[in-house]
Amino acid sequence: MEQSCVAMGKTHLILWAMAEEFIEEARSLCFVATTQPYSQPGWRKRHQDLITSAIRCLVACVSVESQSMTQLDKAKSRLRLAQILFEETESLERCEDEVSKAITIADAIQGVEALDIQLRLYDLQIQMYMETKRFRQAKNIIRLASAEAAKHELHAWTYQFCLTKAKLHFLMDDLAGSLTTLGHGATIAEHRGDYDVKLAFWILGVQYSLMLSNWDQAMFFLQKLSPHMGLEQINNITSNSGQQPPVNSSFQPSCQSKHLRVFFLVLFIFCMLRSGNVAKALVALTALQVGLEDIRPKDGDDLQGIFKVALRNVHQPSHYQEYIQPQQIQPATISIKWMSFSQVYTLAYLLSGVCSKADMTNPKKPQQYLMEGIKVVDREFNVNDYASAAIYVRRNQHWFSLVMLNMLLHLADVFLLQFDHASAEETLLKATYWCKVCNLWDTFKWRISLSIGMLMHLGGRLDEALTWYGICMTHAESSHQDPQGYDTKSLALINAAIIYCGDRHFDLQKVKSMQSEVKSRYPSSTMTPNITCALHILDSWTVEGLMLARQHLLESLKLSAALQNTQMRSLTLLLLGNVYLQTHDDQAEKMLMTGCLHALKTKNYPVAAASGSSLKDLFLKTSQGIKASQQAQQNRDVIDVVDQAFQSTLMAPLVALSRAEHDSTSAGSGSGSGSGSSSGRY
Repeated sequence: MEQSCVAMGKTHLILWAMAEEFIEEARSLCFVATTQPYSQPGWRKRHQDLITSAIRCLVACVSVESQSMTQLDKAKSRLRLAQILFEETESLERCEDEVSKAITIADAIQGVEALDIQLRLYDLQIQMYMETKRFRQAKNIIRLASAEAAKHELHAWTYQFCLTKAKLHFLMDDLAGSLTTLGHGATIAEHRGDYDVKLAFWILGVQYSLMLSNWDQAMFFLQKLSPHMGLEQINNITSNSGQQPPVNSSFQPSCQSKHLRVFFLVLFIFCMLRSGNVAKALVALTALQVGLEDIRPKDGDDLQGIFKVALRNVHQPSHYQEYIQPQQIQPATISIKWMSFSQVYTLAYLLSGVCSKADMTNPKKPQQYLMEGIKVVDREFNVNDYASAAIYVRRNQHWFSLVMLNMLLHLADVFLLQFDHASAEETLLKATYWCKVCNLWDTFKWRISLSIGMLMHLGGRLDEALTWYGICMTHAESSHQDPQGYDTKSLALINAAIIYCGDRHFDLQKVKSMQSEVKSRYPSSTMTPNITCALHILDSWTVEGLMLARQHLLESLKLSAALQNTQMRSLTLLLLGNVYLQTHDDQAEKMLMTGCLHALKTKNYPVAAASGSSLKDLFLKTSQGIKASQQAQQNRDVIDVVDQAFQSTLMAPLVALSRAEHDSTSAGSGSGSGSGSSSGRY
């Protein structure tokens, strides 16, 4: 056959076929190396050789001078070469040059046969402009390409350019433009009966709203999506603003795409954690863990997070050459790229750890999830997962670096909640080192500062704790609202206020000033339940009158139960017991005993010691000598544990880092605005 093609002057067909064979072999190699880690030693060099061979074949193909090679063949060849250069190399300038040449050729071709090539070239050109942040040029091409797709009623391309345009607006921090585009695409999809495509537009609406910190808009989209996802337990979602989507009494088609359902669950869990609805987050987490088994990758596209959504009545140009890849022609589907399977898999570990972090009745559970997730991320850096192209390797390594830091910070939280100061310190030092290596210190130093401040706080180093809280607040001032929605500065202010409530640094005016600042940073309906709960506890210390204090603590008790936050619950029971003790309420012993037992069960030893001390005093006042003696012995045992924890935490590296950071930023316990910590850290 090869001799026949050469004799007929169709050498370009042979070169094209060879290039595709090299590319297919390279991607198969990536798939095996990823799904069977360490089974392909030296695979990266072999992969690079295959890609280089494919590029050489395509370069030769576009250089062939043959009468049998049509202008359409030349345009297709340059398009394929540009695609490989963009996907597998860093040669963006050369890629752009090939696209320009291919567009010039395709524009000169009359008839429908060139239309699909033109649209593919436009799509690739847009991706290049977005990669190099030339957003104005990308916008112009999208406008031109969308008009062509609409003119010829190519709905798959219309959807594709809507998705691209929405992403472009998002990259420009234009959420309104992004949501308008997604809404337009969803309307077209609903009109044509492409229901899964409509759901895909809505899911992207959730993602972009979250990443640009519009929580109400994200909840609005989630409420529209939930009836389609087959989980009765997660229905009846409401946004903080009370915004309700329009109700449609007609039949709501269920989501057919397993990938879309998994992506919805990831976003849903994130939003539920942020809004304090842990119960719904846990229900969705169970569904996510099951759903991941249904989307395990079967080929390279699955690994990269490229999945297909079925369309109805799609019309496409009918003139294709046989040497175009079959997977490039999908007239009944649209390809959507979201996160890769490895990324979703890693996020499942992170979300599992965060969901179970606040409940210290089973302290090893969140620790195991997060440590396993860290192992997965380590493996990604060793294997480079599916991301054979240099450009994708760079993007994915940055993504996994961010996830690693989040996992380390949450793991440090878990150790703090377990009163394991030494492990918390070690984990924070790892996070600091990771920040420095990955050049992410400026991005994460305010979140790390909060964690180090809490470690110093629990370790009794209150001056160092105030320094770190001040560093956190200073750096949070200049940071945009964190995409994860954690209110770092508010927590730093609250924790610093707690120190000023104590005897060593007592300053009631500072406490009230910090309370006012935290409250002023939130409109009436946007404060997270964790911050609200913490403020109720703080208010109980500063209000005048025991009745008002009791009201705040009862509210805190309800919130801590809904949040499944055992640490806040123990502290609230301690404070409520002391209020009842002062008012001679019969429930004082019950509250203090429940708080003490709860604190011991969850390793909240400082609260257990304080509860035990109050109980001993109560027993002595009520002439219960035996109980007082038993409680005194238990108190000594708890205090021994606390002393051992303090002694085991050297903190010398962190103290040195504190001084260096304090000198470089002149940070005190100032104020500002920003967000970005983890729920349940109080």
